[in-house]
Formats: sequence, C-alpha cells, structure tokens
Amino acid sequence: MAVTSKIALPQRVTATGAGGVPINVWDFGGDGPPLLLCHCTGTHGRIWDPLVPKLAERFHVYAPDTRGHGDSGQPSTKDDYRWSLSGQDVRNVASALGFPPKAFAVGHSAGASHICYAEHQAPGTFGRVVLIDPIIGPAQAFRSENPLAALSRKRKNDFASREEARARYASKPPMNAWRPDVLDAYVEHGLRDVSGGVTLKCPGPIEAMVYEGSGATDVFEDLGRLDLDVLLITSEHSDVRRLVELQKDRFKRVRFEVIPGASHFIPQEKPAEIADYILEWLA
Repeated sequence: MAVTSKIALPQRVTATGAGGVPINVWDFGGDGPPLLLCHCTGTHGRIWDPLVPKLAERFHVYAPDTRGHGDSGQPSTKDDYRWSLSGQDVRNVASALGFPPKAFAVGHSAGASHICYAEHQAPGTFGRVVLIDPIIGPAQAFRSENPLAALSRKRKNDFASREEARARYASKPPMNAWRPDVLDAYVEHGLRDVSGGVTLKCPGPIEAMVYEGSGATDVFEDLGRLDLDVLLITSEHSDVRRLVELQKDRFKRVRFEVIPGASHFIPQEKPAEIADYILEWLA
C-alpha cells in the first residue's frame, strides 16, 4: 500500500526567489491571517502536514519548499545555497502572497534561521514568530567543517519504492523517533517517481551544500536589533541547545521553552505539542 498524507492536497503557488530561483509554496488554506511555516534542512513544506489541520482553524497556512528542496528550484553551485539567499526567498514569498507587515511565521532549524534573515534584511516583514532550534550562532561555532555535510554526501538517494524508503528511515535515528504520520508525509512528498523506483527530491549533494552555508553568524550579531516577539523553543536533548540559549540572551522580547524528551527534530517528534505552542503564542 502506498504511503499517503492524511490531509487534503493543498494548492501550489510559485514565487520567484533570489536570483530567479522558483520557490514552490503549499497553500493549505484556512481561516484567519496568513501564517508561514518554514521547514528544516533536508525535508520540505509538506513535513508540516500533521500540524496543519489544527493551525488552519485559526490561520491561512502556507509552507514553502526551501530552494533545493521539495518542488522548488535546485541551483547547482554552493554559493547558491547561502542562507542569506534563503532569507530573501522567504521575503519574496511573503510579498508574493500579499502578507501584511509584521506577519506571523514559524520556523524549525534552518527554516527559523531563514525567517530571521528575512527580518534582518527587511525589518517589519515579520512580527510575532515561533523559532524552533534556530541554527544561529557566533562565528567560532562554525569554523570547522560541518559533519552533516559529509554525512549527506554519503546518503542513499534511490529506492525501489516508497515502502522500502520508509522502512529504512523508520529503522534508525533520527527518523525512528518521528511520529508515524510525520514520517509518512516526509516519504510521500520527499521522493519523486523515476524509472525503476523513487529518488530523493533533495539529494545528498544538494543537502550538503545547504549545510555548508549554515550558521547565520551575521544575524547572530544583530539579533538584538530584530523587532520581533519570539517564542524560542529548544529541547532537552537538542544538539544545538547551547546555541539557542545564546540566542535567548540577545532577542529583545523572548519567551524560552525547553521541550522534554525530544531531540533537535521537535516538530517531527512532538507535532501536537508544537501546534499547541504555536496557537497559544500567536493568539
């Protein structure tokens, strides 16, 4: 049986990102003001599927695929994956969709960093935000080679079927800790059909270049200048918790939460809890 999402298919919208890169945006609909959901490296906008039904009761929900991911464009050079460009993509998406100033946004990991880049580049783009384990820190934290880039280049990209891919992911960390419906969404929308099977939409070499552009060190130096109301979330077992604690001391207005029993993949492991945090904070 094919792995399928448990919510209705959203509409597709295409925005023009930095340098003309097409950015695919999933328009889930919903009642209320617009809410932008920005995913972590290596996934895609549909990773938010399990959270959307609850969020769409209060917001009109949009979720872009970051450049190189999902159904967005895939430029070919490492320089094309600088996170400042992904921040500009987020700005362009908000503009193309007609978001009001001081809009709502939620981001996880790199997605949280991209939101901060967008606000750094164009103050007033966002106002009240939920940032989940942002990858933002001082320069000294990113001087060595990123080990995740090396791991990504060794990643298996091709599978005979989605069922084979899902079984592989479910058998080992970190995805074995993801809630099953989140893993279903990742597999269904993170692979494309090819002759002889399926292949990752964000292949290892692309993901590696994204990791190599990480850090947002320039944004870290200016976090105190961002006029945001921030719910900053990390977790008990996050491997970037120390960075998030440094961020907490720099934001102007921040509420800080530590989720027990979770790793860096907080929305994937505890989507219901994260949806509740989002609704409470943005209310």
